[in-house]
Amino acid sequence: MNRIPMPFHFSLEAVLRARRGQERVERLKLEAILSEEAGTWARLEDVGRSQLKLRRQFQQELGSGLVGSELQYEAMREANVASLLAALRTRLAELGQQHWAQAQIFIKARQRREVLEHLRLRKLDLYRIDQARREQQELDDLFLLRQGTNSDE
Repeated sequence: MNRIPMPFHFSLEAVLRARRGQERVERLKLEAILSEEAGTWARLEDVGRSQLKLRRQFQQELGSGLVGSELQYEAMREANVASLLAALRTRLAELGQQHWAQAQIFIKARQRREVLEHLRLRKLDLYRIDQARREQQELDDLFLLRQGTNSDE
């Protein structure tokens, strides 16, 4: 009468594992975008601070008199910095769009995984209820069997 209980088996376990893996991949992609975004912001701030420092330094030197080549060099440097700042701002705008799009993809992947995990938990609950019912049935059968044995004596 003592039966070994069947272990719980979720028929969609492979799909759940795949969804967990997909969610992890999408989260890693999102983290990479966030990391690049943070690095780009830091670079933008560094270039801005550096530009401000060099501009102040140039203004101080301007009072002591500069030659034409120094003025031309400063104008070229300013143009290069302006170009770099514009490129960094453009990259930040692109990363912002990628961030939003990847966040949406990640949220959908997480929701798909959560649906399957919820289904798995519901099936596990039903399995446990069924196991408890079977155990109780076995105990009841054993009790009745003992009662029958005792009444025969």
